[in-house]
Amino acid sequence: MYRLARSSGSDLSLHQEHLAIARPRQGEVHWDSFEPAAYEPAALDEAAALWCTRAVQEMHSLALFTELAGQLHLLGAPLDWSGAFARMIADEVRHTDLCLRMCEALGRPASPEIDPAELHLLAAASPRSHVRQTIVAAFCIGETISGRMFRRALRATDVPLAREVVAAIVVDETFHGELGWELGALLMRRDGPQFDVERGELARRLPFLFRHFAGLCRVTGPPERARSEPHVDEGPNFGTLSDAGYACAFFDGMEEDVVPGLVAIGLPEAEPAYVELLRTLG
Repeated sequence: MYRLARSSGSDLSLHQEHLAIARPRQGEVHWDSFEPAAYEPAALDEAAALWCTRAVQEMHSLALFTELAGQLHLLGAPLDWSGAFARMIADEVRHTDLCLRMCEALGRPASPEIDPAELHLLAAASPRSHVRQTIVAAFCIGETISGRMFRRALRATDVPLAREVVAAIVVDETFHGELGWELGALLMRRDGPQFDVERGELARRLPFLFRHFAGLCRVTGPPERARSEPHVDEGPNFGTLSDAGYACAFFDGMEEDVVPGLVAIGLPEAEPAYVELLRTLG
């Protein structure tokens, strides 16, 4: 185990390079403008817990993207794929830093524990198969839904500092989802004698993947229930949604983007897999 933390006030070149990466691609975050004393301690505690959890999630994405980039190199992917992944890795460094810095601004610095064993995420399969499966899972599903969540959170956020941080993340998450669909379409082209077998393995994993992301999005019932409940909790909003709000982002993302997108790139099994998920939710 190790603790994830930001380094403090270093003049080392590596720290200066990190600061250059961690700056938002668009806009600016006015850290010094935030006054924690203007908010109740309980609200600050809840917000810090949210941003600490996000820091861990972003660190996992950083590990996944880094590992995936190495696999692409071994497969001989074109250089522009490497360039795109270099940007996405930098984005995840930025997101992790933003989340930890948000905790600091709230007056609750965080150093969450990270289990290195959980950061090795690619499945035990042929290199081309795990790259294909991971792109579909992490990008076509995960980043697509994540982008929807952050865009909804941006509309709900009324604390100015949190709004600037969420806006910085939204720019990157939207790009990741769009790029993921390009990569998914390219990787779903027939490319060898094992393609049909590997495509079938991926199709069989779709029900599991849908359940997995439903759990991450706090889905506990059918879409109708989530859509009938408030999507934002009361009180100052530091960049979050209610459980129903997260669930709605999942359902809307699945129905408008993920399922039709997977069908379009050659996975028609996505439709019955989603129908089965809805059936289990009642």
